[in-house]
Amino acid sequence: MPVSLRPAPMCGMMRRGNNHAAGFAAMRALALALMLACSAAALAQTGEDPLVQRGVPAEATAESAVLAREQALNAGQRLAYERMAATLGLNPNASAAQIESLVRSLVIESERITARAYTARITVNFNPQRVAAAGGRLPAAPDAAPAAPGAPAPPAAATGPAVTTVDAMASYRSFGEWVEITRRLGSAAPVARVDVLTVAGDRARLRLALRSPAPDAAQELAAGGLSLSPAQPGPPDPRFGTPRPGEGWRLSLAGAR
Repeated sequence: MPVSLRPAPMCGMMRRGNNHAAGFAAMRALALALMLACSAAALAQTGEDPLVQRGVPAEATAESAVLAREQALNAGQRLAYERMAATLGLNPNASAAQIESLVRSLVIESERITARAYTARITVNFNPQRVAAAGGRLPAAPDAAPAAPGAPAPPAAATGPAVTTVDAMASYRSFGEWVEITRRLGSAAPVARVDVLTVAGDRARLRLALRSPAPDAAQELAAGGLSLSPAQPGPPDPRFGTPRPGEGWRLSLAGAR
């Protein structure tokens, strides 16, 4: 029986296959575009605060780990400022001193240290009053209520550089409490910087750079739902090593102990 080879139908199948592939690619591109649009809309609805820059990378290599850490944190702080400035319309070329004057607190989320290198992720919180004074276009606060006539002004929060540093042992009953402690520290006016030194189980050793003496800062932190108090003498916890001089404060959510 003679066999007839007819390439035309095969070409037609190839064309239909190509058309199907092109159609599938177009549908996938459309779906991707819709997903990105929905993600952008969702991000806009969350109203993320540009004054709080989270997950900022901080990296540097230097002659020593101490120097690398300082350079990395300064670089991360500048990157956080540039992101905030791009959103609020500030000068992107501000000096290091100008940027430092706008920072309310810096929280180290995670860090890795070697002999000559330092890598971290940080959260930088900027002072809204100082950002506004520098010309930043701050979003309106819809929930802010006007003060009643004759009402006393709230006490002025501590501002400026740190004047003292204390080591504190933070205690928490869950990961959620730990996250809440770091969030409140990051937005607390008397706290200039938070360094997480050691984390183990239900406790973490922190180094707090404070803008006011520790007893005064403790009173301000209490207003924000944090309890900072001198620790009672006791045996050292082997998980955290030998306590250093100056360590002797306990930190927790107010009422959580």
